Amino acid sequence: MIRGGDAYRSKHRRRAQQHGAVGSFDKWDVQIRFGKQKGLCHYCDEKLDLIGPNKFQVDHFIPLSKGGSNYMNNLVCACPDCNRAKSDKMPWEYRPARFEVGCKRDG
Repeated sequence: MIRGGDAYRSKHRRRAQQHGAVGSFDKWDVQIRFGKQKGLCHYCDEKLDLIGPNKFQVDHFIPLSKGGSNYMNNLVCACPDCNRAKSDKMPWEYRPARFEVGCKRDG
């Protein structure tokens, strides 16, 4: 079970409001997303930690600063390294190979 739902919600809600983004999510949405990703980072496919200093982070696939929403369908779970490196880049700017024809994402 994923803990810290209130922390996710309040931090992301504040950022969403600052950017005028619509939507909200809760810890259950994050748990569903984590399960759909089979506990792997969306960007590098490394196993995500549930606790500790390398605990996974919730990332907005389309950054809030670029018009992304705060709804569940715009969330992915990422390792801290990928989340920091992606920052406010569009996903195809951060990891272009994930968007090439025939990549694992298309399968």
